[in-house]
Amino acid sequence: MAYCSLICTPDSFRPSDYSRVRWLDWENDYPLARAYWPQDPPLSREDWEQNGADGFRYCAIVEQEAIAALAAVWTYSQTHWEVAAVSTSPAFRKRGYGKAVVCFVTAHILEQGRKAT
Repeated sequence: MAYCSLICTPDSFRPSDYSRVRWLDWENDYPLARAYWPQDPPLSREDWEQNGADGFRYCAIVEQEAIAALAAVWTYSQTHWEVAAVSTSPAFRKRGYGKAVVCFVTAHILEQGRKAT
């Protein structure tokens, strides 16, 4: 089976403005995360904390006290970390928010000396 592997390095990374992006705090931003991920049943505190234990760290653009766009870094190996969980709320699309959260996570990965996948 053929597949494609995309890897970003410091030489290939071309960042855009991600000044509006911030890391989500596991304790204080759980209500934002729960509101952003409507599901049945809703995102539990245990599942939110398990995501952290599984190596995910989330960032977001927060507007009007809600997550407008979100991405995560997944620290799945010693050398390669993944840009994961990228999404933008429908009300905030077409503003470059998805690109901003991806650039924020990618810059973090590269600053840590890992390859971004």
